[in-house]
Amino acid sequence: MNAGTDRGDALLLAHLASLDPAGATARERLEDALGTELTRKLVWALSSDGAPVRENPGLDARAVFAA
Repeated sequence: MNAGTDRGDALLLAHLASLDPAGATARERLEDALGTELTRKLVWALSSDGAPVRENPGLDARAVFAA
């Protein structure tokens, strides 16, 4: 038994148990703290591909290219 791993597991489980599915999303918390415009710019700048952040992301049709 590894005491370091056991402690890490316990901390992770405590963190996961503290999450509230009905709570505000990270984006909502950022908007409350920074405002909508700055949050949009920050999320865009930190996104992996630099694609614009949509206001209501959903499941829309996308073109698929096969090689």
